[in-house]
Amino acid sequence: MNKRQSRIVITIFLVGLLGFCLLFTFGLSPYLTGAADRSDAFSMLWRCMDISNAEVLRVQQVDEERWVRLLGVEAPRMDGAPDLMEQAARRGVDPAWLARQGQVSRNTLSAWIMRRGLHITHPLGEEARDEEGRYWVYAEVAGIDIARKLLQGGQVYAADIEHPRREQYVALESEARERQLGIWRPEAVGLLAE
Repeated sequence: MNKRQSRIVITIFLVGLLGFCLLFTFGLSPYLTGAADRSDAFSMLWRCMDISNAEVLRVQQVDEERWVRLLGVEAPRMDGAPDLMEQAARRGVDPAWLARQGQVSRNTLSAWIMRRGLHITHPLGEEARDEEGRYWVYAEVAGIDIARKLLQGGQVYAADIEHPRREQYVALESEARERQLGIWRPEAVGLLAE
């Protein structure tokens, strides 16, 4: 093989490698991670740009931006949230502790997913939204379900809402409670403010 033929072979290889990388990044990865085998296979790659709390994210895709809400979880409310007192009373915890835990949960999530590629799926339909207009979604980073990971670490509560993964999420919350992780630590549970 002469130099010209070697260059052609190398060029063809590099073009093929670039094509594979683009295909993986923008279209094939749901099939490789298993997302395409699930009923919620409609998945798009987004980038996390902001986190309001551990359940509400601002995501961006090329020229589109939207606020999404993780389906099936309820994040601890942070200081200044209008429903902080209601959540603290409902969960039986001190509002000041809850606000601190909300900040910890937000920071934990931010360190993990900020500006990373997210696969967003719409299990309730692409246009399903909450009362504030945010899209209900499941989100994954590198094939890892974000809500599942937060529940396993005791960073969020399992929300009382019907969705395809509800039983799984409730079981994960129970496991975190038994292991006394995050919001389920003994000093946190039952600290209703006087």
